[in-house]
Amino acid sequence: MKDKKNKKKIYVSAIVAALLGGALVNVVNFTTFVNAWGPERQTWTMANPADYATFNSITDNSSIGDEREFVRVAEAVNEGSSTALGEIHVQGGKDYVVTIYYHNDAASIYNKVDYNYKGVAQKTRLSVAFPDSLEAGEKGQVDALIYSLTANPEEVWDEAFLIADEKVKLSYITGSAKIYNDWALSGSEVNSAELFSADGTYLGVKEFNGLIPGCAEYSGMVVFRIHAESVAEPTSTFEMDKKVSVDGGATWVDNVTMNMGQEAEFRITYRNTGNMTQSITVFDTLENGKGMEYVPGSARIVANGAETIVRDEDGGDLFKSGVVVGEIKAGETAEIYYKVKISEGDAIACGKTLMYNLAGVSSTPVAADGTAAGGVATQHDKVQVEVNRNDNKCLPSELPSTGPAEMVLAGIIIAGLIVGVFYYVNSKRTLKKMQQESLGGPLDKTPEM
Repeated sequence: MKDKKNKKKIYVSAIVAALLGGALVNVVNFTTFVNAWGPERQTWTMANPADYATFNSITDNSSIGDEREFVRVAEAVNEGSSTALGEIHVQGGKDYVVTIYYHNDAASIYNKVDYNYKGVAQKTRLSVAFPDSLEAGEKGQVDALIYSLTANPEEVWDEAFLIADEKVKLSYITGSAKIYNDWALSGSEVNSAELFSADGTYLGVKEFNGLIPGCAEYSGMVVFRIHAESVAEPTSTFEMDKKVSVDGGATWVDNVTMNMGQEAEFRITYRNTGNMTQSITVFDTLENGKGMEYVPGSARIVANGAETIVRDEDGGDLFKSGVVVGEIKAGETAEIYYKVKISEGDAIACGKTLMYNLAGVSSTPVAADGTAAGGVATQHDKVQVEVNRNDNKCLPSELPSTGPAEMVLAGIIIAGLIVGVFYYVNSKRTLKKMQQESLGGPLDKTPEM
């Protein structure tokens, strides 16, 4: 082995390997972590290398330590360095660099014809796998397997762990898989379709031919990047409210006072506050609304940046089964407008009348394939309309005010009543006296016999 000669080379290659997309990761600063590497195999040292082709079996590699732990992962950062680990916490919106070290531990002497090239690993392939998603708290792994037809053992494997701090989707960053060594192939892009397949992709020194001679000077690394994207739980929430305006839309309020024959415009607003597309239907009813008439042709829908007129003269299905507005994406809104008029007929009673205009929105979440992804949710809201009627068809709501002439007349009537009562009482007394005198004494005494 040419340990001293290649120690610097391996270190330089490691630094170069980390320079993907501007990220600097000190991949040679491996932190020991016991992984489920395999299989159990004979181990070697830098001073006492193998006498046959075998991969990643040296326990005191001056660059990475125990070669059996050859898969590492680190967060990609724009500046500075980050220690490569056998385990890392993963968060959405970040990139992670995976480094896979390979080394044929045979002494270089066995690469020669004198030893029938028994130190050369042939048809050497690397196969890698990682999960495409992780639930919050889930522990996934990046698995790497190195295979050679002439190595002993033919397969060695190791893994690094990814622990999700939140639910994430993991994806390979296209073009990031590259090989680094001290030969002509260094910096070349690795065929990712093959790399992430069960068969794997060929490694090599000067070309991807699967030939890896023994000794550290022929070792190298395959480096690639993974992007973690936060995956929010699907939510289908929304808000709706209803307002009324009597000033042409300048102000919108929850209650209003109107007069006979006056017009008002109603506005129903829907907001998609979830993260799923929703299909919505809007309906309305003029609750206790006798005397409140829909203005034909006034219903319109404003959604998805366009305005649609509800052309049916009775407001379409707005006051029936509801108007289908359609699909509204997360964060977007839809508005439905229509006008009413207070009837000047006899439907409105005299004085003050309270009426309520009730609206509702029904929402169904829509899956990515366009199918319904849940049940129907409905919300309601209403506005209050107070109508004042005091026209010539209505009786006065109070007695007319009294003036001097009316007061004199009232005095005369009262005086006449007093005089009439006096004469009535006096006549009753006179009649009683006459009766007593005709009987010879008071009526309350019995005559003597």
